[in-house]
Amino acid sequence: MFERLVKVKPPYYKRKADPTFLENWIREFEKLFEVVNCPEHMRVGQVVLHLKDEVDSWWRESGARLSVVEGFNWGAFVIALRWKFYPAFMQKQKAQEFINLRMGSMTISEYYNKFIALSIFAPDVVATEELKAQRFESGLTDEIQLGL
Repeated sequence: MFERLVKVKPPYYKRKADPTFLENWIREFEKLFEVVNCPEHMRVGQVVLHLKDEVDSWWRESGARLSVVEGFNWGAFVIALRWKFYPAFMQKQKAQEFINLRMGSMTISEYYNKFIALSIFAPDVVATEELKAQRFESGLTDEIQLGL
């Protein structure tokens, strides 16, 4: 499995101040796991090889304790990682940033990218594609909405 993952050059995770980086890293690995058909029971073991610096230190200190908990798997690993590297108050901040997002002076492309990146922090707000589309449209400037 390691050789399969190495061939697709998976990203490393080094803690960043913005939790969006962690979410993108998680999403990237989830896609890679599907592509290389990585079994659930091997995912944590494969991904920890791609942790750097403070995150790697956290895993070396906590990994043995966490991994012996019954039912520990990729999902539990992701929850532990999120909890450690961006606590609830940061998640709430990002959710509020998403709720308040307006296009303003951004280009459509910049607005779209920011919208997608922040939407992961407010899943209840955009629970369906219809709600997501409505939220996206509501953040557009009046000029865009009016076709001016």
